[in-house]
Amino acid sequence: MEETLFLKKDMKKELSNYEFSNLKKALKLGREKVIDIIKQSGLKGRGGAGFPTGLKWELAYQEEADKKYIICNGDEGEPGTFKDRYLLENNPVKVLEGILIVAYAIGADEGYCYIRGEYLGPINIFEKVINEAEATGILGENILDSGFNFNLYLVKGAGAYVCGDETSLINSIEGKRGRSRIKPPYPIAKGLFDKPTVVNNVETLVSAVEIINQGLDKYLELGTENSRGTKLVCLSGDVNQPGVYEVEFGQVTLGEIIEQFGKGIRNYVPLKFLVPGGISTQVLTPAELNVPYTYEGIASAGSALGSGAVIVVDEGHDLVDLMLNVSRFFMDETCGTCFPCREGNRQVYHMLKEGKEGFTEKDVELIKNVGTTIHLAARCGLGQTSLNFIGSVFDKFGDELKLKGGEHYVTSKY
Repeated sequence: MEETLFLKKDMKKELSNYEFSNLKKALKLGREKVIDIIKQSGLKGRGGAGFPTGLKWELAYQEEADKKYIICNGDEGEPGTFKDRYLLENNPVKVLEGILIVAYAIGADEGYCYIRGEYLGPINIFEKVINEAEATGILGENILDSGFNFNLYLVKGAGAYVCGDETSLINSIEGKRGRSRIKPPYPIAKGLFDKPTVVNNVETLVSAVEIINQGLDKYLELGTENSRGTKLVCLSGDVNQPGVYEVEFGQVTLGEIIEQFGKGIRNYVPLKFLVPGGISTQVLTPAELNVPYTYEGIASAGSALGSGAVIVVDEGHDLVDLMLNVSRFFMDETCGTCFPCREGNRQVYHMLKEGKEGFTEKDVELIKNVGTTIHLAARCGLGQTSLNFIGSVFDKFGDELKLKGGEHYVTSKY
């Protein structure tokens, strides 16, 4: 199966000779019509949460305020996710155009592009695009002689994974510690500097541009009723051909992604499990991969599509070591605001470390109970999903995790 080129079509790295035809089209359509098109498209946020994009824009547009903001979320910190880096490096002009279209639609005159601090290449590229846009009048006053004014600023992240959460990101831009806020109020009502704010992922913005560009009818031909369009999949792990692939929703299964895009598993080692949406989602066994790549398909298998990070894991890995790596990540990346998340992830890490000697049923029960507590009590998605990977490994491979006194798992022969 070939890639369905919707997002990857007509990639644009340079501002020169780019006419911003989609922005011009949006300016002619008017704010309400642009929002209506995105609502009808069924586009969902591509950062992981999957919130309806058009609804977010509409709610922000309806807010009465003297100032509104748009934030492009390029703080891509989920392990195994690198699609936003790909777009910022290869299609930065359309990212900028997406920001401008959202800003016009909701009535914002100021915005920020927040890019992960480790992404030095994308930062330099996008900074150049902003400077060129300011010099040519695409940013600033009376853009394209439309009366639309907008200024955009680039913010470099400081390495905190939690700033991928929109409220933590907002705090970071304000110069505060990157920690999540209690919701409600939501950013669309009270966000950056307490003003209505739309936070959109990089891929979401490019998707919106292409909906305006190629038309609503074309977009509605792609995908399924509940999963419209295409998705950039970050395929990594034990595959022969890792990379960023554009997949049409509903036209391929998870298993086919491994074979058709990844060209199979490296060294012909049997598949142990697959992570469908980054390490904040539940693992799926080989028997569970015959589901369509859609939001609803992956949910029916007991996991989530998440950010689109598909990580393939073969049988040559130590299960406890894998869980320790994931646990250490969440222990280090918690902002520390919520006690259950801060202490719970630390306790789970040390319990897993002791589990190298083997687990008892009580150990496993305690780890799962801590995971439930964190999920129910954590303020943001980081904590709420931090034990999904570990809990699912225990659920699906518990027979390989031995009681204390014996091996903690069956040693792989590979």
